[in-house]
Amino acid sequence: MHPWSDVSKDRVAWYHQEECEKVDTSSFYLQFLNFWSNFAYLAAGLLIVWLSTSGVGRAIGIVLIVLAVGSGWFHGTLTEFGQTFDMVGVYCALTAMIAFGFIELIPLEQDGLAAWLLFAGASILGVVAGILRAKVRFFDSDYFTPLLVGLLVFYMVMVYLRYKEAKDSLLWPTVAFAGSGLLALIFKFTDGDKNLLAPHGGVFAKCTYDPTSPIQGHALWHVLFAVMFVCIFEFIRSMQSRSESVWPWRLSDS
Repeated sequence: MHPWSDVSKDRVAWYHQEECEKVDTSSFYLQFLNFWSNFAYLAAGLLIVWLSTSGVGRAIGIVLIVLAVGSGWFHGTLTEFGQTFDMVGVYCALTAMIAFGFIELIPLEQDGLAAWLLFAGASILGVVAGILRAKVRFFDSDYFTPLLVGLLVFYMVMVYLRYKEAKDSLLWPTVAFAGSGLLALIFKFTDGDKNLLAPHGGVFAKCTYDPTSPIQGHALWHVLFAVMFVCIFEFIRSMQSRSESVWPWRLSDS
């Protein structure tokens, strides 16, 4: 049974511009590693749902679980719907994390009406942006994703400088975020045959990662981006320490 085997050659060619992994139309999932690596988002989401004592925090964990489903759907099928589902998940995860940042920075009453309204508004923005990404240039992933990540980085720098007395509790989430984020970007942009750090001019044979290799740049991007989300969440939570840590080894210090 191969329900996605009719994917067009043009769509496969487009896919290879950013990712090296072979598109196997004889398999149920068109890309094996880029599909299964989304379980990292699932693990990150379940970790936050399990350990967070904040209702909004647990809702962010659910958003990461939705991202795992959407990204897995896309990489498993390469359908347009799957791609939209994927981008809605990415945008919602980023906008919801930004909302969580403001909830803790102000701070709003934890899990109060204002906090939930802010979370809901951010999530709606993520859904709308994901759906309209091909029609509204501002919401294109080449622009909107870097903007959202940039806002999170600016927030972290601002908070780190403002809460110097909390430096010890913020230091390691910051280091872990920076390390996982940098590695994620390296793996993402060295993938494919027409990418920022892989300018192969469309010559797939020159791809950094062998198409059938167990090591794939985009799959590693999924894993490290999931780690980065957990680190951002832990950083934001650590600022006020109003809820439990989502790093199990820090629970006794929370």
